[in-house]
Amino acid sequence: MKKPSKSAPVGVTVTPRLLRTRDAAAYLGCSAWRVRKLVQDGALAYIPASDFGAWWFDIMDLDRYVETQKRHFDL
Repeated sequence: MKKPSKSAPVGVTVTPRLLRTRDAAAYLGCSAWRVRKLVQDGALAYIPASDFGAWWFDIMDLDRYVETQKRHFDL
């Protein structure tokens, strides 16, 4: 008898919630250096991923950052 798989069901796509710095940069359409600068400036939250300085970024925080940067042109 075959054991059921512990992975996602066939045909189900799982979108990761946390992204590494370079993936967060690609998501935002900027460089990894820009993402690091946003963290240093306090504009973007991060999660320490290791003792070696790696960072994770929550997609919800990235989306929130984008929303706060939107501007409307007033005539």
